[in-house]
Amino acid sequence: MLEKFKAMGVLRNLLHLLTIVFILVLPFAEPMWHPEGALELLMGAMIPATAPIIFIMLMFDLLMIKVMQSGADEATRAVKGLIVRTHLLTGGIMMLLWAMSFNGALFA
Repeated sequence: MLEKFKAMGVLRNLLHLLTIVFILVLPFAEPMWHPEGALELLMGAMIPATAPIIFIMLMFDLLMIKVMQSGADEATRAVKGLIVRTHLLTGGIMMLLWAMSFNGALFA
């Protein structure tokens, strides 16, 4: 399993790690209009605003993977398939939690 993560690359693994950190933090983030302290600014403005940007980065990398996967051999396709599944899983969970944290602001 460690070899598969090494084959995905350092930058993609760091992107997945950042997405997992956001997945763990987003349930505690509550968007607010006028944060007063540093923690309120981080949890109320920066985390909720940065999550869609990370999602877009995941989807752009997914697009590049799908293009590169078209002419690859079987071993490379297996690694790229793992990358696609990981991108979709982590990105989907993060966007679901982001929508839940913005539930009061979006659907009120």
